[in-house]
Amino acid sequence: MSMIIVLGSRDSALLRYICHVRALSEDMRGLMKSRVLDFSNPLVLISLSQLTLSMAFTLTDPILPLYASSFNISYTLVGLVMSSFGFTRIFCEIPGGLLMNRIGRKSLLIIGFVVSSISQVIAGVAQSYIELAISRMMIGVGSALELTASLTLIGDMSTKEDRQRNIARYQGAATSAQIIGPIIGGVISDIAGLRSIFFISALLCAIGVLVVSRIRIQDESKLDKSKSLVPAAFDFKRTLGDLRVVAVSASAFAMFLLFSSIRGTMIPLYGAGVLDLNSTEIGLIFSCTSLTIFLVLFFVTNRLERVFGRARLLSISLLVCSLAVLTISLSSDFTTFVIASIPLGVGFGLLQPIPFAMIIDLSEPVNRGLMMGTLRTIADLGIIIGPTSVGWLMSLDQPLWVFYLISAIVGAFSLLTWTVFRRPRKDD
Repeated sequence: MSMIIVLGSRDSALLRYICHVRALSEDMRGLMKSRVLDFSNPLVLISLSQLTLSMAFTLTDPILPLYASSFNISYTLVGLVMSSFGFTRIFCEIPGGLLMNRIGRKSLLIIGFVVSSISQVIAGVAQSYIELAISRMMIGVGSALELTASLTLIGDMSTKEDRQRNIARYQGAATSAQIIGPIIGGVISDIAGLRSIFFISALLCAIGVLVVSRIRIQDESKLDKSKSLVPAAFDFKRTLGDLRVVAVSASAFAMFLLFSSIRGTMIPLYGAGVLDLNSTEIGLIFSCTSLTIFLVLFFVTNRLERVFGRARLLSISLLVCSLAVLTISLSSDFTTFVIASIPLGVGFGLLQPIPFAMIIDLSEPVNRGLMMGTLRTIADLGIIIGPTSVGWLMSLDQPLWVFYLISAIVGAFSLLTWTVFRRPRKDD
């Protein structure tokens, strides 16, 4: 009798399990048919293309400062090579935003991917730091065109209510590549040499071209090809005189400064030069930070936005980033470095989508390309100043000063945004 009961209970459990699997299978089929995973959906394709580009870039992130150092140059020149990426971008993003009025978002995306692919090949065959710097400048051109077009497209297809969520999904696709890209890049460079990774990166950029070519944009002629290069409705003086635009642009500058100086340059140089970490360990630190960013982007940022609002969350996220940099300065070995990278990932995850969503909120559809280009130009000044400052302070043998300086700057911008947005307007 007991045997029958046991078998019956097992059969019942098995039946429930089968029903559960069937329901899950039906849910997955429904999801595949939904717009979330619909590969005719422009948002999905834009995110997928950004995934390939981000994977291409993050494969090289852990080894790029070390690769530049292999040309027997000073830390200052390493910083200049790193910042040449941002130096080029500041001259391309406003023209890129304007160019969208003539050739369209999709065409600008394709050009950006093609330039990025060629630049990675040049980096792989470079025989001097000057050639490496040229390749970095070309990558700056490609990424400027690609990112400006992508974010503007997302702004076009989103409402104010779902704009930050869509940008977070787009950035989440990029961040998912950043989770595995650095460690794969570190392992490959340890096995096959520093140069090999650039050719793999070039191939990924080429795949991005194929993905972008599948994007179909409704009413593209209406969105992309206005008769004048500069929209007649755009008023530079009035726009740049708006304190809200200034504060959002300043926060984007702080984000890029932080990302390029601490994550992009200081973690590899400090990890290898001070803590004696290898490329694989540095890649693991990058991946840990990116995993935290990914989780925060998908599961935390949008919820906190509903609680605090975008403006307040912007100030809070900058403050978290400022304190996280101080936490990293306390690292003494690989384990503590990994642990200290988690708060930095939290800050980045909270911060990343907000400035882009807010600048689109503050602009009219006809002005979005130009406004996005302007925002990113101001932000990219951080990419120039960050690595250069890191290289200079490292050459003075003062690595801790880097952490203290960047933390103070980001904290100051947190206070600025809090002051400007402490009394929200009716149109916010």
